[in-house]
Amino acid sequence: MGEEVRTQNPHQVTSAQAQVHLYDDAAKVSSASDTVAGQVVVPSAQPKAPEEAGEIRPSVEGYERFATGELAIVCSNYDLGKIHSVREFRRGSRQAPKVVLETSTGSVLIKRRAPGKATASHIAFSHSVQNHLAERAFPLARLIATQTGTGALNVGGFIYEVFEYTHGKRYDRTVPPTAEAGRALAYFHRLLSDYAGPGSPVTSSYHAVAAIPEALRALPSRIKSQGLEASATNLAELYELAVMRVRESGIAGWPRQVIHADYHPGNVIFTDNGIRAIVDFDSARVGPRALDVANGAMQFSVTRTGLDPMAWPVELDVARLQAFLGAYDAVEGCILSRAECRALPWLMIEALITEAVIPIAATGRFGQIEGSTFLRMVDRKATWIAESAQELIRL
Repeated sequence: MGEEVRTQNPHQVTSAQAQVHLYDDAAKVSSASDTVAGQVVVPSAQPKAPEEAGEIRPSVEGYERFATGELAIVCSNYDLGKIHSVREFRRGSRQAPKVVLETSTGSVLIKRRAPGKATASHIAFSHSVQNHLAERAFPLARLIATQTGTGALNVGGFIYEVFEYTHGKRYDRTVPPTAEAGRALAYFHRLLSDYAGPGSPVTSSYHAVAAIPEALRALPSRIKSQGLEASATNLAELYELAVMRVRESGIAGWPRQVIHADYHPGNVIFTDNGIRAIVDFDSARVGPRALDVANGAMQFSVTRTGLDPMAWPVELDVARLQAFLGAYDAVEGCILSRAECRALPWLMIEALITEAVIPIAATGRFGQIEGSTFLRMVDRKATWIAESAQELIRL
């Protein structure tokens, strides 16, 4: 598992149970009814920033930003010491602004929760999961409590969290860190197999979402681009085929437990010798562990080269895929069943398609990439996975 977890901050939240009833008013912020697979499709109307926070600064490249004075209000509720510098942190959800502060007590990251993930039940579950893992020495960025001992701060309907900022390296797409990522996910699942805290407010996933093929078939009329109709239709059919194959594998009867539900290289912080931290538990929920394994294996074995998606390799990197799955299987108690292995390629297809369709359906783009171009790349890659399913199962 790499390096040990850092020494606990004196202001770390120490009781998961203390978080359960803290945010009765926060449940009014937004509803998960606007989500598919836990990701926002059409964002709910957000509450206006508190008047005392000042004017909201314009977003940069689609990222939400803190309002002028907003950070000062948040910081006044924490014992962070003297602040030496502030810098924006543009990673993760574009709807959740983040900054890194260098302070006299250390580096911290301040985050405003994205709409749909700021309800009382979301926060209670997320914090309880993190405390459960921290008590078992799992590597993660520690929560820092407010001056009154709560794990999050509610200001005018906005929910804020402060974490110890974890320095490290990004994923370099080589085999050793890929194996570490697979091993870390296995320990994550094993350590949470006896979780008994507050329940998850979300039970949906990227699997068997009826809205996905519907959204795909509607895309050509929304995004005018030559050749999009063929890709959209093929992806809708592939998604439906994948759903059927996964159901045939018996997913309905598989054990359910806490899963990360957003396990990808951006949420794993590496060191030269292993993993320093797993971060971002906002999407955590209860479901079959294979959902995490399939998405993680896919995310850690795709290759992106340059800015043109059509130039990216169609195939998954088999060496990295084997490393991820082999390391997961090697952890005691985490061997995948034959049924789970049969489902993995098809779950990868569902995860890949869902991740692409949600932002494209909402905005016409995937980040900075034009939506139709990205969708054609996904079509090629999903088709390759389907055609290579039997070979991938044997890995």
